[in-house]
Amino acid sequence: MDLQRVSFYLLSIFLYFAESSSFRFDYKYYPNIDGWLKFHRLPATWHDAWTTCDLEGSILASPINPDMVSAMDAHWKSENTNQWTLYTGVHAMFSKGYFFSLEGVSLEKMPVRWAAGEPENKNNDEDCLAWVIGDVADVNCSKLYPFMCFKRKTKDMVTTSCGTVDKDYELSPLTGNCYKFHRRGRTWHQAQKTCAAEGGYLAVINSHEEALHLKKLFDDNYSKIVNSEDKDKIYVGMHDFYDPGVWRTIHGVKIEEAGYAEWSEHQSNNLTYGRHCGAMMNTLGLNDLWCDKSVAFICEKSLDSLVEDKVAE
Repeated sequence: MDLQRVSFYLLSIFLYFAESSSFRFDYKYYPNIDGWLKFHRLPATWHDAWTTCDLEGSILASPINPDMVSAMDAHWKSENTNQWTLYTGVHAMFSKGYFFSLEGVSLEKMPVRWAAGEPENKNNDEDCLAWVIGDVADVNCSKLYPFMCFKRKTKDMVTTSCGTVDKDYELSPLTGNCYKFHRRGRTWHQAQKTCAAEGGYLAVINSHEEALHLKKLFDDNYSKIVNSEDKDKIYVGMHDFYDPGVWRTIHGVKIEEAGYAEWSEHQSNNLTYGRHCGAMMNTLGLNDLWCDKSVAFICEKSLDSLVEDKVAE
């Protein structure tokens, strides 16, 4: 993508956001709460629900006031779902019997009522609060329920040239895409989930020049890497899950066809079971890793990944 096309694309993105109140296309804005809601249909545990919202830059929604109750009810109804129970961000895991929202609001101050027969604290193990058709019930936090995420609008929220409010994403004129270096190590699957939640994917290397760009990000952040089992490696978007020894990008393209297959010396040997996830060393060479190792990683996203596609009229 040449600079002229990049400039035009950035202008289009800027105009899109200048004309609308938007956080990301999969969130709906509600003026009465001055924020956005998203309904996640896939049931999850409370902790996984919390993690998903956090990765998306939001929090688990809670009925903390009449406006939130109204917005949550409207959003739930707009989904036309038959899922009647969903997690809220209210829990009593810090102090048994005392429920607070993630914002620190106590349940006693919320305009909600207990559902029939609640609370019951079954087996003394119900520390999370679920929304049940407008009422609430205490539930076991390991149960699987859908959930809503909430993002409050703040004065410092600015949509960058990367089409996101996340200021850590930086545009590369070389590829026309944006990149973010994650300094805290995660497993390969956790890293990909993180990137997906941010509207991107684990970085896919399509050329030696792009590898050099990733290496620069690597070098710039090397001293700040934490929770990594190997600081000299970062996860990238490649694997050989389907056919061991045949490495593909997360988009299904063989890495040779994608444009970069420069392995480090003695790699990929894949001699030990589990080394099916791809990494890049700080020497530029590719490396196969055990997928459950925690290492730093780089996410890549297109400029419009969080922007709703506009249908031509």
